[in-house]
Amino acid sequence: MKRRLVGSCRPWYFGYMTTPAKRVKYTNYHAETVYIGEYIDLKKVQEGIKHYAYLNRDHPLVVRLLKDQYAVLTKFGAVTFWNVPYRLRGDFLTELKPFVRSKKEHYRYDEETKVLIGGDVVKITFDKVFLTSLETNHIKIISYVLSQSVALERYEDEIETSLSEVGTVVENLKSSGRALLNQRELLRQIGNVFSVKQTAVAHLSLFDKPEEIWDSQELEDIYNRMNSEYDLRVRFDVLDKKIEYLSDVSQMLMNFLAEKQNAFLEIVIIVLIVIEIMLWFLPPSAEVARYIMGFFR
Repeated sequence: MKRRLVGSCRPWYFGYMTTPAKRVKYTNYHAETVYIGEYIDLKKVQEGIKHYAYLNRDHPLVVRLLKDQYAVLTKFGAVTFWNVPYRLRGDFLTELKPFVRSKKEHYRYDEETKVLIGGDVVKITFDKVFLTSLETNHIKIISYVLSQSVALERYEDEIETSLSEVGTVVENLKSSGRALLNQRELLRQIGNVFSVKQTAVAHLSLFDKPEEIWDSQELEDIYNRMNSEYDLRVRFDVLDKKIEYLSDVSQMLMNFLAEKQNAFLEIVIIVLIVIEIMLWFLPPSAEVARYIMGFFR
């Protein structure tokens, strides 16, 4: 999903600019990232799909499907296709399906950029990446940032939906003092909140920097600039605050249910005490039976 970010209008570059008179002929790549599930087992992918060339064995995993056509897999469920036609993409995703843990058949989260190879300058804009050459690590870093953005969008969407549902309950409590939901529905609501929180927290590590950038200043500069262009740090911090709020609300709802349960138990105890007192003052059992039967005559 394309979004124009504040502060992303000015291009960033390093290297030597070409002279104005020199016309650069670029090799073009179209990189598109799609989200396919919560987790991809990269080890089992390499064991189960052996007719493609793997350009590395670590994460993210770069697969050469055909000449100058690549698929980059992340363990957190995003796949980036480089110049891969629609039909081959579909075939590859079908092969990949047994190794993906997913809650849905399809997701609507995607991101894309153009990568242009040539010239003597490295330049990063929101929708274009200019490189002097293309190596496996370049493919990994660019794909990794796109994948982070797509995965973050998925969690942003789920957290927002959960916030909206919880907000309705909180508003009801505020206006009427009641949740306006029965206990089962309220427990389901709490369960949804905890599920979203658990999934998001479990994958927050996806925003760690890739290991490759520690050995290359060029790769680190590319990663940092793309990270800034897609506003990943700010979006992550906002997501983290929303998760913290959801945690607080979930605890509040749990306390509300506990108090509601305690109130019910107190009523039951009071009723039992009243019955016991009544039985204390009633006549012996035979007379009690006649007394009760009298109500049905």
